[in-house]
Amino acid sequence: MAIKLAFSTVACPEWTLEQVAERARQMGYDGVELRTLGSGSSDLACEPALTQTTKIHDLFKAVGVEPVCLSTSTALHHRNSTAAKDACFQISRDLDTAAEIGCRFVRIFGNEVSPGEARNAVIQRIAERLGPLGDKAGQVGVQLLLENAGSFCGAKEWWWLLNLVNHPMIGLSWNVANAAAIGEPAAVSVPMLHSRIGLAKVKDLHVGEGSGYVPLGEGTVGIEPFIKRLLGVGYDGYVSVEWDRLWLASLTPADQYLPDAQQRLKGWLETITEAGEKGRKAAEKAAQKNAPKPTPAPEPPAEPAAKAG
Repeated sequence: MAIKLAFSTVACPEWTLEQVAERARQMGYDGVELRTLGSGSSDLACEPALTQTTKIHDLFKAVGVEPVCLSTSTALHHRNSTAAKDACFQISRDLDTAAEIGCRFVRIFGNEVSPGEARNAVIQRIAERLGPLGDKAGQVGVQLLLENAGSFCGAKEWWWLLNLVNHPMIGLSWNVANAAAIGEPAAVSVPMLHSRIGLAKVKDLHVGEGSGYVPLGEGTVGIEPFIKRLLGVGYDGYVSVEWDRLWLASLTPADQYLPDAQQRLKGWLETITEAGEKGRKAAEKAAQKNAPKPTPAPEPPAEPAAKAG
C-alpha cells in the first residue's frame, strides 16, 4: 500500500463534519484526522464528540474518505493517581468511540515532566499505564498512538518507552516539526523508530522564530527529507497535514492552505518514488553487466574410432 494523505481538522475549526468530509474528497485527500476537545467544547464546528458515531461513520464512508485518527488532548504523565485514573478511563472511552466511527488510531500524549522529577521515572510511569490500554486497543481493533510533544519530542526516549511496553497495539504519531524544534532531523528519528510510526504528522515553520508557520517545504523543518526517509524504511501509512488554525486564527484559511499542501506532498511522493525506481533499475542493470559470465561446460571426450574387423 502506498503512502496516503490526510489532514487534521485543527486546520478548519469552522467547518462542519459534512464540510470536512466533502472538501477532503474534493481536495484529493484520502483521509482526515479528527481532532476532539471533548463534548464540553464548542471550539470546533466539526467536534466529533457532539455527533453520533454512526452518523460520522456513514458520512465519511459515503464520500470515500477515511476517518483515520481520533486525536485527543489526553496525556499519561500525571503524578496524581486520580488524574491518571481519569485519563486512562477517558482513553478507554475514546478507543470505543474511534472503533464506532471507523478510525484506525487514537492519538494521546506522554507530555510533561514536572519540576524535580526524573525523566526516566515519568517514562516508567507512562509505560505501566499503557499495558492495559494496549489490551483494550486490541479488543476494539484501534491502535493507540502517542505523539512526540511537550517534554518528549525526540526519538530515543520513545524508542525506550515502546521497548518497555512491547505491545503491538501501541505506536507513535510522529510529528516531524516537534522533533525539528529540538534539533532532531528525520535522518535520526525515522530509522530509529521505523515501523513504530503509525501516523506521520507534517507542518512547516522557521524553527526558533515564534509561530512562523509557512507552506510545506518553505520552512526549516525538512518535510521532503522526512518523506524520503519514510519511503526509505517502507512506511505505507498516512501522512497528516497539521495547520494550527484552531489555535492561531490568523493563519491562511484551510481552503487555501490544504489544497496546496496536498499538491506539494503528492509531488514529492511521486518524484522520490520515480527516482527510487530509476535507481533500482540502474542498479539491476549494473549488476547484470558486472555479473561474471558462466564458464562453458567442457566438451565430452571424443569416442575412440572402431577397429576394422
